[in-house]
Amino acid sequence: MKKGFSINVSSIAVEVNSFITGEYDDFYLKAKDFDFLFEGVLLNKRKLLNDFALKDFETLIQELYLQKKEQIVKLFDGEFRGFIVDKIRNKIFVFTNVTSTQRVFHATFDSKIFVDTSLIRLNETLKNSGLKSQPDIESLYQLLCFSNLPERKTPIQNIQKLLDGNFLEIDCNKLTCQETAYFSLAEIPLFSGTKDQAIDRIHDIFREAILMEYQKDTELGKDHLALLSGGLDSRIAMMYAIKHDHIPGNALCFSHSNYYDHTISEKIANDYDIHYEFIPLDGGQFLRKIDHLTEISEGMVFYTGAIHVQYALEKMQYENFGLFHSGQIGDGVLGGFNTEPRRKKPSTYKIVEFPEFLPKVKDSLDEILKNYETEELFLYRNIAYNRTLLGAHVLQQKRYQTSPFMAKDFLKFSISLPEEWKFNHRFYLEWFNKHCKEATKYRWERTLMKPDAHWKTSFGDKFLKRGFNILNHRILKTPQNSSMHPYQFYFDSDVNIQEYYQKYFEDNFYRIEDYKELAEDVASLFDSDDFNTKTKAINILSIFKLYF
Repeated sequence: MKKGFSINVSSIAVEVNSFITGEYDDFYLKAKDFDFLFEGVLLNKRKLLNDFALKDFETLIQELYLQKKEQIVKLFDGEFRGFIVDKIRNKIFVFTNVTSTQRVFHATFDSKIFVDTSLIRLNETLKNSGLKSQPDIESLYQLLCFSNLPERKTPIQNIQKLLDGNFLEIDCNKLTCQETAYFSLAEIPLFSGTKDQAIDRIHDIFREAILMEYQKDTELGKDHLALLSGGLDSRIAMMYAIKHDHIPGNALCFSHSNYYDHTISEKIANDYDIHYEFIPLDGGQFLRKIDHLTEISEGMVFYTGAIHVQYALEKMQYENFGLFHSGQIGDGVLGGFNTEPRRKKPSTYKIVEFPEFLPKVKDSLDEILKNYETEELFLYRNIAYNRTLLGAHVLQQKRYQTSPFMAKDFLKFSISLPEEWKFNHRFYLEWFNKHCKEATKYRWERTLMKPDAHWKTSFGDKFLKRGFNILNHRILKTPQNSSMHPYQFYFDSDVNIQEYYQKYFEDNFYRIEDYKELAEDVASLFDSDDFNTKTKAINILSIFKLYF
């Protein structure tokens, strides 16, 4: 049984089902005037109790709800979702966190409103209610073009995902529902101070976010675990924790053996005398976990984006920890989403990964782009939240994943900074060169150079890293040495994996034969020698197998 909750609203009754497990900060309060369900980890729980001079969180909710109603959710920071049943107004407010990592889905059919934290369970509910779900073909082509679904889209017609930082407000009298934002980065004003002031300010915000995360482990009576790679984000997050006397009991890395993610992270862990757990991805046998990853992604993101994370989760040994501490989306929110050193409207940058399918979804993409004033705002939601965080969903089978870059205050401050500062990660480098200089002692996997000067980012990207890849692919014929997870090499090297994919395709292709154009495109994709292209076909079949 998947965790979470479901709500079905009709003219006859309101049916609420809770599947929360009581872990972390889960609670279900049933009071006289309202019910309040919270599922997840509330990172600032202790701070809220201190700020309002209370010892009991249930009392805090009861008192604050009388003052703030549903806007109480604005006070929360962490990985959470939930609902409020207001018995006086006869309304229900369903909410997710500010990055929508904790998914909520909703649909209206025949004047009945369905809400669920599991798209799979919601689909079954519809079937059991005599409603036949249909594939959303436009969504499937968006998936093929973008590698993830944009905005509210799901693979099923007429079912939507609740947007980040939003309420779903259900009027039980009128049987209507609408989404309302309680947190919006579009409303954040531009930073008005100097760059030096901004560097010092982001240092303070980041430090507070780190302390909030690591102190949560202590509150839970658990040790700390830090994800660590050869990138910048994870090392800076871990080094900030260490600087403030929170030493991880384990640094976890998973990568192809001896690739830079492995060698750099191992050196960092050894230098800081932190227990290091490395899980080699060599061989790629985990590439068979197709259906399991589609269940976790719920068809919202290509399964290959985190299939290696599933393998690491199964193989890791360390258990006595509270949260997976990561550096998720750091480089994105600090420069990775800026194509130019100026504010501009969004384009197809970063979102379109397979241009051959763009003509099929261009109209819908253009409509989406019209709603955004900046490319950053568009990419925060549609790349950082809707694509990158698939790994967090995989890890959440064991523990919640957190990141200081995803803290509410950090997101607000990052979006406020001028684009010309952030372009090419300049501000990012200036920040940690001043406040976390130790991070520059080690190479950056992206550039293969130490990140201690602006020029090294462009030089490393254009020349050193490119030359390294050419050397391995064309000259030494060792493509396995040029990636954290060289899927193509694993596939080409193992006949069993090839046969598994061939059989999967043959066994499931019949599921889409009634959709002639899609079937032709899927068959063409699978005929490709490129593994990445081949998996796109497999993903569509897996979605049909899961839902239809």
